[in-house]
Amino acid sequence: MGRTALASLIAGLGFALLAYVGVEVPRAYGQVTPIWLSNGFVLACLLAVNTSRWPWMLAAALAGALLAGAHAGDSLLVNLVLAPSNIVQIWLCAWSTRRFLGRDIDLGLPRHMIGFVGLAGFAVPLVTGVIASLLHTVTRGGEIWTNMAIWVLGDILGVLTVTPCILVLVRARANLAERSVTREGLVALAALLLVTTVVFAQSRYPLLFVVPPVMLLVASRLEILGGVIGAAMVAMIAVVFTMAGLGPIHLIHGSTSEQSIILQAFLAVSIFVSLPVAAYQRQRRDILDRMAQASEAVARSEARYRLLTENALDVIVHSDLAGRVTYMSPSVVAVLGYTAEELTGGRPIELVHPDYVKAVVSISQARVEGRSEGYPDRIEYLAFRKDGTPIWLESRPTLALDPVSGKKIGLTDVVRDITARKALEQELREARATAEAAAAAKGEFLANMSHELRTPLTAVIGFANLVDEQPNLASETRRHVSRIVDGGRSLLATINDILDFSKLEAGQMEIRPRSVAVAELAREALDIFSLQASDKGLALTSEGFEALPDQLWLDPERLRQVLLNLIGNAIKFTETGGVTLSLGYAADTERLSVAVRDTGQGIAETDMKLLFMRFSQVDASIRRQHGGTGLGLAISKGLVEAMGGQIGVESRLGEGSCFRFDLSAPVPIDGLSEGEEPVLTLPPACRVLVVDDNATNRELVRTILEAFGAKVSEAADGEEGVSAAEGETFDVILMDLRMPRLDGVQAAERIRSGAGPSAHCPIIAFSADVSSGPPGVPFDGSVSKPMTVASLVGAISAAMVAA
Repeated sequence: MGRTALASLIAGLGFALLAYVGVEVPRAYGQVTPIWLSNGFVLACLLAVNTSRWPWMLAAALAGALLAGAHAGDSLLVNLVLAPSNIVQIWLCAWSTRRFLGRDIDLGLPRHMIGFVGLAGFAVPLVTGVIASLLHTVTRGGEIWTNMAIWVLGDILGVLTVTPCILVLVRARANLAERSVTREGLVALAALLLVTTVVFAQSRYPLLFVVPPVMLLVASRLEILGGVIGAAMVAMIAVVFTMAGLGPIHLIHGSTSEQSIILQAFLAVSIFVSLPVAAYQRQRRDILDRMAQASEAVARSEARYRLLTENALDVIVHSDLAGRVTYMSPSVVAVLGYTAEELTGGRPIELVHPDYVKAVVSISQARVEGRSEGYPDRIEYLAFRKDGTPIWLESRPTLALDPVSGKKIGLTDVVRDITARKALEQELREARATAEAAAAAKGEFLANMSHELRTPLTAVIGFANLVDEQPNLASETRRHVSRIVDGGRSLLATINDILDFSKLEAGQMEIRPRSVAVAELAREALDIFSLQASDKGLALTSEGFEALPDQLWLDPERLRQVLLNLIGNAIKFTETGGVTLSLGYAADTERLSVAVRDTGQGIAETDMKLLFMRFSQVDASIRRQHGGTGLGLAISKGLVEAMGGQIGVESRLGEGSCFRFDLSAPVPIDGLSEGEEPVLTLPPACRVLVVDDNATNRELVRTILEAFGAKVSEAADGEEGVSAAEGETFDVILMDLRMPRLDGVQAAERIRSGAGPSAHCPIIAFSADVSSGPPGVPFDGSVSKPMTVASLVGAISAAMVAA
């Protein structure tokens, strides 16, 4: 409120003081008022503040107008007519300027200056001045046209001199920051002062025409600030000298009023021209500055562009729609051996190998036509260097458009030398082929080793078991036989570890879930190690078995294998204390959790990373206390992950270890269990043909099967097997897969395709080959070597039942 009161006081006092000066000074010289300063001053005050203060400031100005009129001797009626007329004019000028130019008025902008001059400087004073002059004539008398001309021109001059001068001076700091006062500007302003003084200080020559060009010179040199100062200076000099009886105005023959009108018209035209010129000069300078900045920006951009293109390793090419090169970066010398000048104007397609021309042309046309579907972002092709050397290139053509019109003008391409990458890709392909060949050789080697190791091991374990079952063996002999059996099983476990890991790596490990009594399976696993634990004085305990569901759906063989690995390792590496097997089940997630804890020596943190790596052991030295292949934990990890679980270990050196894993194990809907082991039987007097090139294995099978009442015939290879099957009827044929002359698969296919009496009897694959996988056509089952009595008799019995 304090600022509003101060602004109102300034407006009121300013109006009264300027009105006094504008009336009394000319009256003292017998002249009429040539410039009405009060309206221009209050208008400048209104345009400098918010519209919310206008009512108070206009009221104060009205009070000042009434006070000035009373002091000038106007009657109450005249005062009440003329004072409000001035206030209405001021308000209309301020409102129209704000309405069309906005809150922030900058008379240095041509649009604002022309708008202000046209609205506040001419249109509004013309309308309101005519009305006010008519009222003045009615109330005070006088010549209507003279009063009208003096009144309107005085109002126009007041607005055009006082208002711009005040508004520009308020922004003088900003204007000087944009364009400082120059020596030329000061000289022009001094010249205007001198010329105007000379013109109006003499009354002999009508030199009014000399002043406007100098005003334009000042406006062009000092822009808006010089324009308003020059206009105010000319108006002041012209009015003062004219009222003093000097100047060319007095050369005009006529009354004082007529001379005043000529003076007013001269000042109005001069100011009306010079102020817009000043604004346009500022705009011109601003445009030139921006053009200079834009030119500098273009130059910098071009310099950066040239720096990039001239130092880029890739070749940047631009070609027109006809395919002719319009630009080629200097890097083309290093890539193709040509200079940019040699290729400019030519067609780069001529450098492309004929086999790739069609593909390059096709993608280029697609880019020009705006087609992208079915075309890659880049293309690789073979080209030729200048010396004829072939080179592999990669291109990424993109459509180039004119930045102004947006029309297609050609293609911009980034070309890269990929010869080294292509060579590397070829090396990688060759390395991959070598690796695949090595993997195939490895598989073949494992298959051969499987056969060569398992075949004699079948006889060793099989006959050792038969001897061990003899009731009348001496105790010493039975102990020796037991050692043979244990050694054979240990060797078999080692072979199985290697072969199981190979299957895991090849993704051939099968997971066959079924309904399992997990607690019973875990107890059996513990029982297997009970004697070994007892010998070392270790406690073998279990936890959580009672809380398990009766049946869970998982692969019992694979779970048993993992449990045996973990429990066996725990007992192997524990000297005192014990081993605990803990089981738990989360019904909400249907997962079985297993933990094997021991009180052994523990594992150092640096050795933890070796635990689940293949062929790695924490103690792999020649003096290590415990044997093994180093595959047990790696196989366990692979099996657990194959069953949808995770495995890990927690251990501290000297505090024992805990191996944990969890598996997906839902409760089976039917709740069926594995059931009891079937009683091993064969149909009485069943006839079995054993085809195997190993006599020991044939003898072992004969010994086992004849104990079950079977009649066994033998064949030493595939050829003999086919002959035997074509000449005699058998209930089952047991066929080895790897044999000389004719292998098992070929022999089985010949038996099936023949017309012999055994063409449709069951044929069981009998193999130690790990790569054979599950049997297919023409087999009806399989028995792996080394075999057990249960696996052999069970497979034969199942095949006969299925037949």
